Order: sequence, then structure tokens, then C-alpha cells
Amino acid sequence: MKASIHTEPIEVVIKYDPLPKQRELHVSPKKYKFFGGGFGNGKTSAGCAEVFTLALEYPGCAGLISRKTRPELLATTMETFWNGGGGNPDTDWPGCPQEAVRSHNKSQSRIELINGSVIHYWPLDDPSKLTNLNLGWFLIDQAEEVSEEMFMMLQGRLRQLNAPRQGICLFNPNGHDWIWKRVVSDYGTATYRDHMLVHAKTSDNPNLPVDYIDSFKNYPEAWRKRFFEGSFDVFTGQIWPEFDPQLHVINPLPLEDWWETAEGIDHGRRNPTAVVWAAFFSRFGHNYCFVIDEHYQAGWRVKKHADKILRNRAELGISPLWTVIDASASQKDPNTERSVIDEYWDHGVSVVPSDRHKIARIARVAEWLTPDPDVPHPITGEFREDGCPRLYFYKHCLNLIEHVPQYRWKPQPPTAEEDAKEEPLKKDDHDVDALGYLLMMRPEPGTKPFTHDPVEDPRASAYWKQWQKKIDRKHEGRTKAGVD
Repeated sequence: MKASIHTEPIEVVIKYDPLPKQRELHVSPKKYKFFGGGFGNGKTSAGCAEVFTLALEYPGCAGLISRKTRPELLATTMETFWNGGGGNPDTDWPGCPQEAVRSHNKSQSRIELINGSVIHYWPLDDPSKLTNLNLGWFLIDQAEEVSEEMFMMLQGRLRQLNAPRQGICLFNPNGHDWIWKRVVSDYGTATYRDHMLVHAKTSDNPNLPVDYIDSFKNYPEAWRKRFFEGSFDVFTGQIWPEFDPQLHVINPLPLEDWWETAEGIDHGRRNPTAVVWAAFFSRFGHNYCFVIDEHYQAGWRVKKHADKILRNRAELGISPLWTVIDASASQKDPNTERSVIDEYWDHGVSVVPSDRHKIARIARVAEWLTPDPDVPHPITGEFREDGCPRLYFYKHCLNLIEHVPQYRWKPQPPTAEEDAKEEPLKKDDHDVDALGYLLMMRPEPGTKPFTHDPVEDPRASAYWKQWQKKIDRKHEGRTKAGVD
């Protein structure tokens, strides 16, 4: 690498041989680069090397290295920027060479390189500091800790001429958050076509000590999946880690006329109103629930939601046993003496208020989600080694499928007592609440008439034949007694 001061070229030599995953970051021409995954995968080293190179290649540009708080920024990101990643000394990022630095103002958190490029290093805990920034690039370390709004604010600061105008985000996966949406869920769409993802597991870094991964073999499986494999599907504070889209999401089936259906509503005005339709039935000696449809919409009046509910009933061909709505909808307006429940009744949807025990609802949903080795699959009748759940979602219920695994506990401050009250985070919880209302009503599942003997599985046939014999014996006894 070469940089220029006045007319005298100065050569800056850096011994850095990136790992294959690090190289993916460096060679990509995308505007927004995301590098995430497991612990120790080399993302911070790669991010520091990338922005230092940008600063050298574009003389006179300004960039920002950032993290959520200043202590973390100085202790981790800037430590790596100055002193390297601490890996293989012959190949890892060695740190910013002093001969490339013209000045370093610690009080202003400002570095000027010999080619006139400036590197700021600021925390992201005060958005007002970013208002007048004019940047050519930015780096966010541990981007999962900051909001999407902060990322978008930095996007708006990329307006410097003769600069790369790129953003780099380093992160550990934290569930289905804004990063997941941009680089996994909606990756490749027109909105995010200028994004790219480098996903690296801990095992992708061959320079780690040989016993590093083995030392964590007794840690919980969910912890290993998140922090070693870099899974987006598990994260700290997850309420329902039992959810597995490969297991719980199924293709829609035609509704049987003997299934019992019900509706759950979580009403909102500014926030979305969520409606969940579910079918309950007994088969193979167990009760099951299929979530068959959903409605998720903000800003509508009650009448419009009620009309949608009535249309869905007609399209699905169902007549629900009952419709349960959040208990807060029963509160009456002090001026009109009317409630949201009254409004739904007026528009043809008879609703009853739900329970008020959120923690009990969470536990009930977990019970239905948890696989049980003694429960066969509701469609095939087959038994899985790890068991089958009793709750399933039709694959077009996209909002629930997104929000159920993302539902999490509210973070507690470091000073909180160990036994502090647990509360779910109030975010994207409207449809999961509606699902909880349904399951807390303890619905009576529909039972298939015995005249229809299932033949899909020998064990299922044997089960139904056994029950038929019991019914026949009971009927025979009633006949002898002169009841029939």
C-alpha cells in the first residue's frame, strides 16, 4: 500500500493475509457489507483492515468507526484497529502502522493519516453527534446492538465526493432483527440489492487454539448454535426456542368439516390489529392445532377489520366456535360508555374477552410447540426420534412465522436483581398474543367420525379399530339393558 504526503510517496507495508471469509468482504464491490457469525471468526480484524485500506485508497476522505458505547468501542474495536486481532502474527491484521498516522487527537477521537484522510471513532449513543457528519465510509462494530434507524442515519451521511461511500457492519446474529431482514430474509430484492453478507462460523478460523471449540462442548446447544455457528434462529432472551420452521411450518391442507375452528384478535389502532384463525382436532390419540390463516393490519377502523373477519370465514368455509379478543378491548370510553368489544358486536363479530395472564399464555404456547416423542405427526402418523409438536402453522401465515421465533424477553439492566420480574418485549407481539388467547381458551378439538377409518398408517388404523371396539361394546351393553 502507498500513501502520498506532499509529493513524496511513502510506502506502508502491512503483513496481512486474509482468511477466505475475510477475503470475501474485501473483494466485494457492494455498497453495504455485513460480516457476521460465530465468535472468533475474524470479523473485527477484517473490518479494521477494510476501512484502513479505504482511508488509504481515497486520500482526503473522512470515515467513522463506531460501536454503541464508548467504553466498548475503545476496549474492543479500537484496540483491534491499533494493535491487531491477536491471531497468527504472520497473517492476521497487525494493526494500524504508526508511519501511516500524521496525528491522533484523543480528546476529539480523531485520527488523520499521512494522505489527509480522517478517521473519527465515536459511540452511537448520541445521534445528535452525527447530524453534520460528511462521510466517505462508516464501520459499525456489533451492529446488532444498534437500531436500524441509527444505521439509516449513517447511510444518510455517505455524501462525500471522491470517496467509496460504503458502510461495513460487523455483528453476531441476534434473531430475526433488521440485519436478518436485510441480508437474509429480503436479500436480493430491489430494496437491498446493494447489500452483501459474509457469514462465518467459528470453525472457519483455522488460527484459533486447537482446544478452543472443545472447551465449550458442555454449553447449552442454543448457545453453541448462536455463538459458534452464527445461527439467526436462536438468541439471548428468546421466549420460544422450541420453534423450528422446518418442523412447525407445513403446507396448507384442505379443512376437514369435523375440525373445530376459533378466532383470536389482538386489537390495535396505531399498532397493528392481528387476527389468527386456528383449527383444533384429535387424531392418533392426541390433540393438535393448525394455524390456518392470519390478518395483520394497522390503521383500520373496527368495521373494516370486522368485514375482513367475516370475508375470511366465508372464504375458509368455517363457523368458529368463538372469537376471543384482548381483555383491554372491554374497557369502556368514559364519554360514550362503549368499548371496542361493543363495536365488534355491532359489526357482526361476537367476541369475548381474553384472560389477562401473559406468562401463563407464554407457557401454554410453549407446551403446544414443544416436540414430544410420544406424539406422532398429525398428517403422516409417523413418530420422530425427537418427537412432534401439537402446534403447526400454514406456510402463508408469514407474520406469525416471523414473530413467534423473534418473541423475546425484555432486557434487564445490569443492576437488576436476579429474580426481577420477567416481561416480554413489547415489539411485534400482537399476533403472538392473539395465538395465546386462542390456546388459553382450552378449545375442544374436533373428533373424526368413526365411519371414516384412517388407513394412512398401520398404527393409526389399529388405534381407531381399538376405539371402534370400545364403542361397539358400549353400544351392545346399552342394547341389552333396553336403553336403545
